[in-house]
Amino acid sequence: MAHYFGFVPSDKLKVLVKEAEQVVASNEKVDYYPYRDALTHQTARDLTDSLLVGLVDIIPNPERQASMRKVVGTIERATDTLLNILLGKENNKEVLPSFNFLRDHATFIDNEGVERVGFKLSEADAKTIVEGFAAITPDHVDRAKFKTALETMNEETLTQFISRFSETLQLGMIKRKSVPVAKSAIDKGMSMALNKLLPDLPDDSLNRLANYYRPFIIEKPE
Repeated sequence: MAHYFGFVPSDKLKVLVKEAEQVVASNEKVDYYPYRDALTHQTARDLTDSLLVGLVDIIPNPERQASMRKVVGTIERATDTLLNILLGKENNKEVLPSFNFLRDHATFIDNEGVERVGFKLSEADAKTIVEGFAAITPDHVDRAKFKTALETMNEETLTQFISRFSETLQLGMIKRKSVPVAKSAIDKGMSMALNKLLPDLPDDSLNRLANYYRPFIIEKPE
């Protein structure tokens, strides 16, 4: 058995995926890069919505909700800025590796036959995440273990969708060097969100949080 991280794409992302697939398959004499760029931006928005926006409703304190919304907004702007730097006009041959990555390494079919945006986790990361989620139950709460699980999931997600995806892009030296810097900034924002959120959550809210994230981890046959 293998473990995957993945979420069901929004309707908007599904439409963009279908459009991109149709354009590439038809060999139309059109530029591919606008489809790639729109698809990448929407994937990032879906990812942020899945990992962070859904947390706001779990926070019981209105002031902390407002604080979390500000953090999420900062992360969204940082992600958009990074993508605007990295993406741009390229010929179709140069764009194809990005399409292939998104198709072959950023989607999978879950046990119910639903296509998800996501990727296979390493055994070590899967173990950390699964054990961390299991550390939150109505009868027992291990915040430290749960936090480590969330940090691991976030780090692997950023590595997949920023670091590995950027390797498919035709980047000069300056832009290439900007990738780890931007990834670090986004990672810092996500860590800030967790540090603001976890310490003061009551146990019942922590259980809601764990239940929110559990469906993102899929166990399926190799």
